[in-house]
Amino acid sequence: MKWIQQKSNVAIGILFLITFVVVLNYPVAFFPDSQGYIDMHIIRTPGYPLFLQLIQTIFGDYYETATVIVQILFGCFSVYYFIDKLRSNKILNEFFSVCFAFTLLLPFLAGLKIANNILTESISYSLYLIIVAKFISFFINKQVKELYYSLPILAFLLITRYQFVYLIPIALGLIYWISYQQKSFKKHIVIITLFITLPLITSLIDRTYHKVVHGHFVSTPWTGMNMITAPFFVSDAEDEALFEDPIEKAFFHNTHDDLLNELMNINNVDLTVFPTPTQFYIGRFADITMGPIYRNGDAVLDASLTKHEKFIELDNMTSNMVKPLIWDNFSKWKRIYIQNAIHGFGGIKNVMLYVLIALSSLFFLWKRDQIEYKIVGLSSLLLIANVLIVAIGMHAVIRFTFYNDWVIFLTIFVLLNSLNKKLYES
Repeated sequence: MKWIQQKSNVAIGILFLITFVVVLNYPVAFFPDSQGYIDMHIIRTPGYPLFLQLIQTIFGDYYETATVIVQILFGCFSVYYFIDKLRSNKILNEFFSVCFAFTLLLPFLAGLKIANNILTESISYSLYLIIVAKFISFFINKQVKELYYSLPILAFLLITRYQFVYLIPIALGLIYWISYQQKSFKKHIVIITLFITLPLITSLIDRTYHKVVHGHFVSTPWTGMNMITAPFFVSDAEDEALFEDPIEKAFFHNTHDDLLNELMNINNVDLTVFPTPTQFYIGRFADITMGPIYRNGDAVLDASLTKHEKFIELDNMTSNMVKPLIWDNFSKWKRIYIQNAIHGFGGIKNVMLYVLIALSSLFFLWKRDQIEYKIVGLSSLLLIANVLIVAIGMHAVIRFTFYNDWVIFLTIFVLLNSLNKKLYES
């Protein structure tokens, strides 16, 4: 068995080497968001800017190449860590471990090519894999230390991309399951408390960072802008009556008029390129947000405010306007949300597949405490939760949903590995 494991380690090592060489041959990729992370802009969460600042401090003018190298090395480490947890718990044999390692490396090799991007996913994918590996290990071995070790990693992930806040209820669900089995809820009071308070802790870190760097003790002021895009897209002119504040009223009036005139509102949308309003919303999300919404929001605010203060006020104003706009247009907003989520899953067939996998795994797990059901059930729930939360405030494109593209492959490998063990034992 040791000989086989050594062979698989060599194979995985070769995959890492190939990945490293391929990644270094790709150019460093900058996107519209990249400069904001490099310049530590106030609308960017602190995790990735601090990471880039550290790289720049150490490597100076060579920080671009160094960033790519660090990102791919961290990526390979996270993949190996995940694989090692699966092998040590006998979830995958050596052959399927190599196959799964290749699957996990695909985002570095093709498609998004995340290690070459100056974007948050370049490190958040690796952080996510490590956390999932620790969750899996806790779920199987019931060793609460795995969750304690995951807390600082999860905290850093949350201040890098807050979409992963769904990992907190997932963790609490795992703790509840284990506590129920062991009939010992008191034993897990401390870890439960830490997970419940983690959003407060990361919010404090976020606010402290902005106080130190930008002089304002505020959460990253961009949530409102993302959240209000869909409500604005489905809004009607009559919604202006929802707001009493004159600034909010002027902001809504001007933005709604511009959205209509620029064919960016569901009541007057350009479908020459996109077949449905939802596809238009997904494809033009950034244009809607950074076009009429940001332009008019910036225009109605006090001109004497600094740039940072304007972003803070804009975030406060849009956050206050989200709820009444959603409630007044709930049917249309819900339709956009559901179709956006379906797009994130990759189509209605995939929705049905993942829901079926999740429900059947949980049903069989309730009947029989088996490792395979735990892995398949947990991984499918992670995928579903990620898409559902992304679709609330963003366009569910691959950049935000690729983190769990490996789930279907892991499901197949786990089932084949289980079948292989049964055949071997018989």
